[in-house]
Amino acid sequence: MKKVIVTGANGFLASALIKKLTQKGISVVAISRKFSNSCTNGNSLVQNIEMDILNIDEQISLIPQDSYDAFYHFAWAGVNGPDKADPIVQLRNIEMTVKCARVAKTLAVKKFLCAGTIAERAVESLPNLTTASGGMMYGVAKYTARLMIETLCKNIGLDFVWMQFSNIYGPLNKTGNLVSYTIEKLQNNDTALFGPANQPYDFIYIDDLLRAVIRLGECLNEEQCYFIGSGKPRILREYLNDIGGEMKCEHLIKIGSRPDDGIKYSIDMFDTSQLVNLIGKYAYIDFKEGIKIVLNHN
Repeated sequence: MKKVIVTGANGFLASALIKKLTQKGISVVAISRKFSNSCTNGNSLVQNIEMDILNIDEQISLIPQDSYDAFYHFAWAGVNGPDKADPIVQLRNIEMTVKCARVAKTLAVKKFLCAGTIAERAVESLPNLTTASGGMMYGVAKYTARLMIETLCKNIGLDFVWMQFSNIYGPLNKTGNLVSYTIEKLQNNDTALFGPANQPYDFIYIDDLLRAVIRLGECLNEEQCYFIGSGKPRILREYLNDIGGEMKCEHLIKIGSRPDDGIKYSIDMFDTSQLVNLIGKYAYIDFKEGIKIVLNHN
């Protein structure tokens, strides 16, 4: 790849992706609402464009006419906090994703790559639930966006990949996911509360995930959806106990102190064999090793 577009450029994942891309000599058009104190500032290979991405179709003239190898769509509002459960916010995310795909087609981008999530699989548990958590709305929105993007891209003839991300962790991650929540609680000498934590789960270190993301942009994909995980799923409580052990705060990990949310994951949901067959081995960081890196960085 020589030149790409990345949305959500100020976010935890996209900003790290841009850094990796430019280290490979790839030019990036970075799109975000604001770039104040952005890590992309001052990078000669990055052109920052400020815009409301929900209106990207009306502001397409701001994007330079050029030959783009890939369009990485990472922008998504409401990944944590109250907006995660807000259906209006999540509907706008779906609309934004559709508009980005259309813009990619108009610009003749070779491939559209969209950030999905393992939370999409929670939708399979929805019929069996009497109540749903706020995170379910987020998963439903991502799942809906995936179906609409697949339909649209096949309709307009746009090569695309839906990248279904596992649970990501790494330095500077303040998204409130399980790892960042647990570390923050333990660093503050607070108890970290969890449900039974008896289900299979998976975490992937950010550098491993981004290695796969870049390779998917470079290669000829055989499928339209790939799960990107560590390839070594475990029972959730084992991960939590590892964090407690590394921080010497095992007593603050309170497993079983919250009710089961009813969402069921199975080991096959974390299968990475299709992806490995396509791009080769990409995950190298063991969970304990990754946690040590995060703690040393903090």
